[in-house]
Amino acid sequence: MTTQPEVGVSDFVLLDNLTTDKFIENLQLRFQHNKIYTYIGEVLVSVNPYKTLDIYGQQHMAQYRGREMFEVPPHVYAVADACQRVLRQQGRDTCVLISGESGAGKTEASKFIMKYIAANTMQVHREYIDRVKNVLIQSNSILETFGNAKTNRNDNSSRFGKYMDIHFDYKGDPVGGHISNYLLEKSRVVNLQLGERNFHAFYQLLSANATHAKKFGLNPNSTYKILGNERPTAQDSKLYNLTNSAFNALGFPPSVVDNIWSIVCGVILLGELTINESGEGQINVGGPMKQCANAFGVSEEAIRTALAGRILSAGGDLVSKDHSVTDANYTRLALAKAAYDRLFTWIVQQINKKIEAPEDSYKSSLIGVLDIYGFEIFDTNSFEQFCINYCNEKLQQLFIELVLKQEQEEYAREGIQWTPVQYFNNRIICELVDAPHQGIIAIMDEACLNPTKISDTQLLEAMDKRLNGHKHYTSRQLSPTDKKLKHGVDFRITHYAGDVTYCITGFMDKNKDSLWQDLKRLLHASRNAALRDMWPEGAARLQQTSKRPPSAATLFRNSMSALVAGLASKEPFYVRCVKPNPVQSPQLWDDQLVRHQVAYLGLVENVRVRRAGFASRQRYDRFLQRYKMLSQYTWPNFRGAGARDAVAVLLRDLQLADVQFGHTKLFIRSARTVHSLEAARAELIPSIVVLLQKLWRGTLARIKYRKMKAAIVIYNAWKRYCFRRYIASLQTELQRNRGVIKRWPPGGGIAAPMLQGAYRRWRAYLTLKGVPREQWPQLKLKICAASALRSRRSQWGATREWRGDYLAINSYNPKSATYQSAIANLQRSQNIGKPLFSCNIHKFNRFNKLAERCLLITETSIYKLDANNFKPLKKPTPITEVGAVRVMSSSAQLVVVSVPSARNDLVLGLVPPRGEPDLLGEMLGVLAHRYRLLAGAELPLEVESGATTRCTLGGRTRALQLPAAPAPAPPAPLPPFTHAHNVITYHPASARA
Repeated sequence: MTTQPEVGVSDFVLLDNLTTDKFIENLQLRFQHNKIYTYIGEVLVSVNPYKTLDIYGQQHMAQYRGREMFEVPPHVYAVADACQRVLRQQGRDTCVLISGESGAGKTEASKFIMKYIAANTMQVHREYIDRVKNVLIQSNSILETFGNAKTNRNDNSSRFGKYMDIHFDYKGDPVGGHISNYLLEKSRVVNLQLGERNFHAFYQLLSANATHAKKFGLNPNSTYKILGNERPTAQDSKLYNLTNSAFNALGFPPSVVDNIWSIVCGVILLGELTINESGEGQINVGGPMKQCANAFGVSEEAIRTALAGRILSAGGDLVSKDHSVTDANYTRLALAKAAYDRLFTWIVQQINKKIEAPEDSYKSSLIGVLDIYGFEIFDTNSFEQFCINYCNEKLQQLFIELVLKQEQEEYAREGIQWTPVQYFNNRIICELVDAPHQGIIAIMDEACLNPTKISDTQLLEAMDKRLNGHKHYTSRQLSPTDKKLKHGVDFRITHYAGDVTYCITGFMDKNKDSLWQDLKRLLHASRNAALRDMWPEGAARLQQTSKRPPSAATLFRNSMSALVAGLASKEPFYVRCVKPNPVQSPQLWDDQLVRHQVAYLGLVENVRVRRAGFASRQRYDRFLQRYKMLSQYTWPNFRGAGARDAVAVLLRDLQLADVQFGHTKLFIRSARTVHSLEAARAELIPSIVVLLQKLWRGTLARIKYRKMKAAIVIYNAWKRYCFRRYIASLQTELQRNRGVIKRWPPGGGIAAPMLQGAYRRWRAYLTLKGVPREQWPQLKLKICAASALRSRRSQWGATREWRGDYLAINSYNPKSATYQSAIANLQRSQNIGKPLFSCNIHKFNRFNKLAERCLLITETSIYKLDANNFKPLKKPTPITEVGAVRVMSSSAQLVVVSVPSARNDLVLGLVPPRGEPDLLGEMLGVLAHRYRLLAGAELPLEVESGATTRCTLGGRTRALQLPAAPAPAPPAPLPPFTHAHNVITYHPASARA
């Protein structure tokens, strides 16, 4: 990280001579140098710069990722990272409480926190996480459009309270969220203070000259009552496009977006309707009636009827009541406020549906981000300011309870040496507002429940009577000499942030927050599907709606109580926002305004508590459980008396002294000590994890081994059982067929092939039992020949004795001695192996020449021998290179041995011994047997059933035929082969005689 020169003091805890003046002086000095963030321990003080600073980019995020707060300059990213680190490391729910005046920068701070949390995620399932992050960020744009407005103090003031829960999985990645909204300032829709604007949505709609505005006759250059004196700007046009892009990103259908903008148009047009009374006492409604009705999706007559009167339910009977002009105008404005308020609530509900975590996802923990209205003091403060300031009182009370009161009470309870810090506890102000039966809200509710109509003045009188003597409440009746208070109109509450004078006018109506059932029925009957969905209570019958709903103040009090209870259950982080001046200038510093904020936020008291207090406190057992691996005396288990003794031994071994021992907890004064413990623990965790993984993997391996061993025992027992059943079925088959298995039963597994082989050998043994063993080799060859021929040749010498090496027989070969001598020489010189078959042959070559040769088949090759000296002619042909053998189905001794690699077949005519007409079958038996042994496959054999076959000589395919029908005996003997016209004819011995 680039080191920048320090300006002032970055942590108020380190400030010398702490006074309010010194505090403000340091704050101003840092503000003037664009150092808008300063720590109070782990509390962040943020001053609104009213300008854009280049301190929020991706490179700045990287500087704060995984760093402790004391290691880096103060920044809102440091708070966000600390918040997320507690969630990931300790699995605890956390929250960020952002407080301060309106215009102090709370909304911007919440957006930066959301941006950091969304960006600081793991890389696993990136696409899904990016979608969740995009939805969480885009929802801000929509909520600002419909819930924010320009005030005299802030150009983008949140006119509603927002609390967002971001849900995380066990890895610390966001999986969804939920938004809670509180008390939209709906009175702004129809009542603007001078110099202020209405909600951004109205100006955005008109600025873009959008289709929605044109459809209902709205013109950006026209004047509209609810917009006040303000006009749309070019920036509003850009924000309108941004809002629609956000709707699209969140998956809002275009039809729903159209419905939303139509309702906004309807609210604008409601403000333009005029109401007067005719001479007959009838209510007349004028203005853009048709456009207003179309915008709300209802008929003109329905709106006119709803404004002119209403129907009441009394004792089960329906009573019609006509409106006066005043009542009609009140109804018109009430309808505008209610329609916009319900629209905003409905949009929040739809956003929640888009961002909620899937039901099947695991939600481990959450971070809450509270961005709620700041303390407000206007020239005229009404019911809305009363509720807003009550909200700030409750949050201040929570801050006091968590940071000041509980901390000091815990020190006393634990027996820690401590100098108490004086502070103002605002519980008495909260009870002034929300105490049962005695608080202002209870008094207002009683007045609303009164069957007679109670005026605002009567309400104020009741409050004066019940609250007389309360030191934080006064009015003109209770303080007659206070000329600043109007008699019968004003009352004053002394808040923790100062005195606020409220105008009682409108309190009763705003607290009742009632809308006639006729108007609810009107909106529920709309053709606008979204508007109809917003008003489900409009479907009820009038007789069923007599129950009075809770008042607005009661609903708000209940929601605040639930919010505070939820925040109190989480680990809190604080961002205290300060407004430097009331005119939104980046240069001005209003010392009085800042002093007032510092006082009511209790920042100086917070510094005093932090300086005198302790950064961390933990129960002894939890501290030991977390850090016991740092000492050999406590890891893996301490063998002493208890957790406190173990912690003392651990700290002594680590040589840590800035601690105090309470009754049940250990208190650590310095945050740096806590961070050093965490760093040491983080270094050891990987080795401990590896050890645990090793032990657990060993355990899993042993469990798996035992299961595998048990499975093998069970499998072997089952295999033996199945094998016995298979053997039994074979025995049954043998008994049924008298020693023959005609059909093998299914199953048997790997034993089936072995049994089938054993059966075949047994059957072969039975067959061969009567054959002398010396004849078995010859029988094997005959079987090979029979398998190759497959009954496609009737005569192949099956009945005669096969002698194999015929050239060695003197009766067949007169030169047998010469032959045997030549073979012996070849066996010595070329290791040709044992002769398996030999005979005389007639060979026809590629040059159309006939020659007498000898054929020799050994264990590996086929040889052509000279007929006189029996020497090999050319290179022998390996048996494995034989592509096919072609023979005739007749008794002809013609053989074609195809050798694809040589492109030259062996065309042979075998010469059998005298009296033995066939040698071809024996040659095929020898060749087929050796081919199977050498090549592992059956010899390809083609048996031509006709008189013609083919051969390849010299690379050309030629026809080879037997002679036609017997012809008259020729005058001279015919040669074995003749040729004519590229056709070779083989003449068998019977044809040559």
